[in-house]
Amino acid sequence: MLSRLLRHPVALIIGVVAALFALYEISVRFLAYTADAYVMSDIVVISSQIEGPVSRLAVQNNQPVAAGDLLFEIERTPFALKVQEAQATLIQAQADLGLAQDEVRAATANITATQAVQTNAQSQLARVRTLSGEGYSPEASLDVATRDVATAGANVLAAQAQLAVASQRVAVATAAIGSAQAALAKAQYDLSKTVVTAPEPGRIAPFTTRLGDYLSAGSEVLALVTERRRRVVANMGERHLARIRLGQRVLLTLGSDPWVLHWGRVSGIAAGVARSPHNPRVIPYVEPTTDWVRLPRRFPVEVTLDGWPPGLGLFHGADARVLIWF
Repeated sequence: MLSRLLRHPVALIIGVVAALFALYEISVRFLAYTADAYVMSDIVVISSQIEGPVSRLAVQNNQPVAAGDLLFEIERTPFALKVQEAQATLIQAQADLGLAQDEVRAATANITATQAVQTNAQSQLARVRTLSGEGYSPEASLDVATRDVATAGANVLAAQAQLAVASQRVAVATAAIGSAQAALAKAQYDLSKTVVTAPEPGRIAPFTTRLGDYLSAGSEVLALVTERRRRVVANMGERHLARIRLGQRVLLTLGSDPWVLHWGRVSGIAAGVARSPHNPRVIPYVEPTTDWVRLPRRFPVEVTLDGWPPGLGLFHGADARVLIWF
């Protein structure tokens, strides 16, 4: 039969291809391999929360830093002036409140005085009426007493109105103090953000920001590569997903440590990927083509090594190769 196949090379080639294809289809039922894998860890992107020119850069590319180390500073003078302005506004608002409270006290005392005058005028009117009825007081005295009561009542109403106005001024001054306190807190917060420190230990990834660059709020300045959650992300074909389980043993190699086999376990399986790179990057997008070849849809599978090789260090984005068996 072999001699017949040798006489028909086309049939031989087709047979070899079919055999290799069958062998591949059988192997993928038991093995999942990918060279599309890379080393990752958590990256903290350090952004500016305020705007202004960079006045100091305290780190360099690839420099290790500890939590709390200074990274960079933004020119603080404008923000310090805003703090002083907010403090002055708060002092003014507090003084206005004091004046308004003094007005309330004065208006309250005035009401007491006018009410006393009113009470006295009403008593005088009652006496004059009694005497007038008995014929001992002239009609003119009754008119004067009646006028005094009316005047005293008007003065009481005016004093009460003054108290209402003074009370409103207290409310306005109190609100102004609250607004000034909020403005001062915001100014102090912005001033504190002129100094940016490392939130946790790591290494500074190469960055392009330079001294004097003007930053806007939200500008990404540099990235801190931490060693938190060191892992390998393997983009596995969708045909393997149904058989991959959390905790499965994994054999892998690292591009930064070639020809050395490492053991790990599956620690995460992506629930989904974006179908287009133009979608919001809330979920990962895995390029479905490589070297002009269309590939099956692939999903990121995270692998955690049993133990990171001593002294190897972490190289974020370094290549890896992963083999999973079912």
